[in-house]
Amino acid sequence: MNLLNLLTIEKRVAGIEISDSVVRIAFFRPSKNKQTKKLITPKALLEETEDTVGVKGADTDSELVLIEEPIGANIIEEGVVIDVELLGKTLKNIWTKANLGTNYAIVAIPDDKIYSRIFSFPKSISDTRLSEAMRLAIGFQLPMNTSDVYLDWERVEGTPSVNEIFLSTIQKTVADGYVQALEKAGIKTLALESSLSAITRSVKMIPGETTIFSKKSPDGETIFALRDRVLRFSRTLPRKFVPEDKVPEEIEKVKISLSTETKGVVSEKELLDTEIREEYESFIELSSPKSKWLIALGAAIRGKLPEGHDNLVSLLPIGTEEAYAYQRATTFIALMRNLTIGVSLFFVVAYLATYLFMVSLSENTSEKVITLSAVAIPPELAQKQQEISNINTITGAGAIILAQTPTWSTVLSEIVARTPGSITISSFSGTSFTSNFSLTGTAASRDVLNNYEKELKGSALFSDVVIPLNNLEQKEKIPFTATFRLKDPAQLYYSNNQTH
Repeated sequence: MNLLNLLTIEKRVAGIEISDSVVRIAFFRPSKNKQTKKLITPKALLEETEDTVGVKGADTDSELVLIEEPIGANIIEEGVVIDVELLGKTLKNIWTKANLGTNYAIVAIPDDKIYSRIFSFPKSISDTRLSEAMRLAIGFQLPMNTSDVYLDWERVEGTPSVNEIFLSTIQKTVADGYVQALEKAGIKTLALESSLSAITRSVKMIPGETTIFSKKSPDGETIFALRDRVLRFSRTLPRKFVPEDKVPEEIEKVKISLSTETKGVVSEKELLDTEIREEYESFIELSSPKSKWLIALGAAIRGKLPEGHDNLVSLLPIGTEEAYAYQRATTFIALMRNLTIGVSLFFVVAYLATYLFMVSLSENTSEKVITLSAVAIPPELAQKQQEISNINTITGAGAIILAQTPTWSTVLSEIVARTPGSITISSFSGTSFTSNFSLTGTAASRDVLNNYEKELKGSALFSDVVIPLNNLEQKEKIPFTATFRLKDPAQLYYSNNQTH
């Protein structure tokens, strides 16, 4: 556990690219040489990243750390995690070797199984109605069941007469494979995104110009179009359906279609020959070809956004800001659990040491009393008797302290055991074992929340469980507050635990 990450306000976030064959990490670390560096304030950093997270000036207060490690061919196949356990171990080894001093990361994954699209709405639709219009459009136009996918959208720069919303979706089973592997590696994922979305922040482009990029892979080729750092089109051409000699024809069709749509010039580039944007190409750490770092670098650029200002698309079950809060809460709970266990062990060891010392001293004293029973009690023996009396007093005080020490871990363990993965706990509070406890969090659905209330009521430890009905119009990501009491607080003290 990195306690410094829990206590500090500023979070250093790494960018990770995970592909079928390689893992790349980019991380902006505070520079050791401060003499020629300029100070960048949080306000300036926000201004640098506000242009679709594009930085207008290089981060001169940081040095760029780049790590590249291959992974086994049997771990990820066509963007799907085949072996979660092996991927988790591989990422943990790479992360430990990197020794970046942070556990937070923005993760970019292959775009094979990610569906993206731009929805257009008239400017006459106000901001308050735009979300409602987007939900209706998803319900009618998304070519998949929304209950089977994680989806998120963000507003992008449109035209004077049109609002544009960029949407991305991914099958839950695909995303969960990456999330589980990252959790096993001890990496706190703040956002999960497509590799193409990461590229939009790091590739060098001409404002207002549409560019078609082609990215080759062993199984085929992906073509995608960017304009003003927004993904306008993407398509994967599997080699078994589109032979390599037919790819230029497909690209030409897309080029003609985009030229007609934009009424402008559409250029074409291979991603391998693409340059990194000017603000970052001067970093001497970038090895050739620099284009191979586009994805990891783009994720790291997003990680520079101040906490509370990242409203970009994330393919996690929760948004990026909720991910910050969730990761902080899990770190705090783990810290409290470890502290409770540590303090408990200290008192147990102290008690056992005192008890053994008393037994040993009692045996030695009994032997001396038997041996010297016929002899007058010397002053030294009277002094030993006084020492025994003092030790008995200390032992009694230790027993009183242990009897008054509650085992907080029992309550925390019961909550964790009865909380399913579809429930996200954001805070937990309780002033004492005899008063009400309070949990706040978010439930994936109303059924999940109802089942969670039944689960808490079925606990042998809890009583008076109440989850008020709120936000009845909300079907997903339902915020809630639960209160409960302990049936018998006395059960959680050492004096009671030892009798069972």
